[in-house]
Amino acid sequence: MVSSLDQNLFLLTAHRQFNRLLSDLALSSEISPFLNEVIKTVEQFLPGCKVSILTLNREHNTLHSGAKNNLPDFYNDAIEGVKIGENVGSCGAAAFLNKPVIIENINSHINWQPYLALTQQANLHACWSIPFTDSYKDVMGTFAIYHHEVKAPTEAEIEIVEVAALITSVAMEKVKLEEQLIFSATHDELTRIHNRAYLNEAGENFLSLCARNEMSCSVLFIDLNKFKRVNDELGHKAGDELLVQVANVIKEQTRASDITARFGGDEFIILMENNAANEGEKVAKRIHHAILEAVSSSITSLGFGVSIGVALMSSHEQLSLKKLIHVADEAMYFAKENNLGVYVSG
Repeated sequence: MVSSLDQNLFLLTAHRQFNRLLSDLALSSEISPFLNEVIKTVEQFLPGCKVSILTLNREHNTLHSGAKNNLPDFYNDAIEGVKIGENVGSCGAAAFLNKPVIIENINSHINWQPYLALTQQANLHACWSIPFTDSYKDVMGTFAIYHHEVKAPTEAEIEIVEVAALITSVAMEKVKLEEQLIFSATHDELTRIHNRAYLNEAGENFLSLCARNEMSCSVLFIDLNKFKRVNDELGHKAGDELLVQVANVIKEQTRASDITARFGGDEFIILMENNAANEGEKVAKRIHHAILEAVSSSITSLGFGVSIGVALMSSHEQLSLKKLIHVADEAMYFAKENNLGVYVSG
């Protein structure tokens, strides 16, 4: 029997170790080493256990490996992508119910009956799973402890698992917030494509790369005709939906290597490498057609249209992004004034 004093000392030591890990997390930019240390710490304080950290894909309601663990590879492979549910093992149930699921005996519990061949092969006989959540109490994943024997947790063991799940949630939410901050700094909030700030930085680097490698490139300046009329007559919600629709068409019609950005208002910029002399014009015409095909008749009936100007930089030139955008802008206005749809400068 473990004395109360020994148990308190055990928990104090564990809490101090977790506090040290949290201090390291504040200075760390990488999540994997931190989670590896959390797993190592828990397995140190609960000898013989195996820790599993799974993350929840909310779109598909499936669980996926969140950190490298010491379970057998065949077991990890088998449960990868498992769909959560009220009676799906310990982790699937914990994520579905958003509450701890402590199963002392896998062999006799209804949740584990479909997986007994797998757990027997892996010699796993107990699994305690605790969901970790974000600040809105939405499940982000599960923190689980496996044992090679049937085992009920002590109060001290449950406390260690709960604290480990808590600091895992802190780490995961830190990563999520950092990703959101980076995305917000480089993307347009409405259309979810890159913003002008990103274009300015990445565009100059792209042009420098083109010049060094003697590659030609194009800048496409896209403007929506009669966009103000859409806002005035159909409402700003319809205008926002139109901008999102146009951005989605642009993403569909461009390559991952192209730089696409909302330049401001109803203007979009595409910066792309040319694989052929007239590639910029071909892409512009394809986008022009695709946008008009996608837009509803209630919008086109207002006189809505698309004007695209194309500026070219040959493989022997080195022009600034500002200059290329200016040339493409002038070409766009020529296309608009002459109802051309697409016009290539020079």
